[in-house]
Amino acid sequence: MTETTAIVPLTQSQAQAIEARQNSLLLAAQELVVDCPDGEKTAWEIVNGIGALTKAIQADFRPSKTGAHGAWKAICAQEAGHLDRLKEPDKIVRGKLTDWETEKRRRQAEAERIAREAAEKVAAEAQRIAQKEAEERRLQEAMEAEAAGDAAKAEELLETPVEVAPVEVPIIAAPVAAVPKVEGAGAMVERWTFEIADPQAIPREYLTINEVAIGKVVQALKGQTNIAGVRAYTVLEPRRAVRR
Repeated sequence: MTETTAIVPLTQSQAQAIEARQNSLLLAAQELVVDCPDGEKTAWEIVNGIGALTKAIQADFRPSKTGAHGAWKAICAQEAGHLDRLKEPDKIVRGKLTDWETEKRRRQAEAERIAREAAEKVAAEAQRIAQKEAEERRLQEAMEAEAAGDAAKAEELLETPVEVAPVEVPIIAAPVAAVPKVEGAGAMVERWTFEIADPQAIPREYLTINEVAIGKVVQALKGQTNIAGVRAYTVLEPRRAVRR
């Protein structure tokens, strides 16, 4: 396992000094009452103090951050270089697996089509034989009725259509040869995706409002903003400390 060296950019005395100033500013903010000009003045003094401490903390941490960031970037670049060399073979193999899976499904569909057509032929022939046998039995019954002197029954039998129940034959398609088991191999996953065929036909609930573009227009035009469905308004807030 790779060892990680902790980076401690501040000495204990520096950290204690910062913590003391942080506590002082927090206490001042909690006790602050802004209900008169003097209170407002004190509030801005606290804001300025927070800004000054922010800059001081950032200055203290900047050298360590720069060094650590440079090392991190070098490590990430080396890692990315090795990983990138695996993308091409992975893409090639996955593409061939996809092509083979498509071919297997085509072969399976073809086998099922052939089996279905064969079953339909067998069923049609069985239906023809069953119909013929039923008609012959009906004719025999009519002849027997005629011989017995019951001409009306014989005529009724001959005029009544002979109906035979549909003959069903199971469809048996030979499955495509199974793939040998490989340790760690994953199953093919069917992933649905889409493309925009007609942008104008997409329902409103599937559209996303471009708030970034609207924000830029509002910042530029301010009170003159004229976008249907949008109301531009101002929010007052103290200017934040500038971080460098």
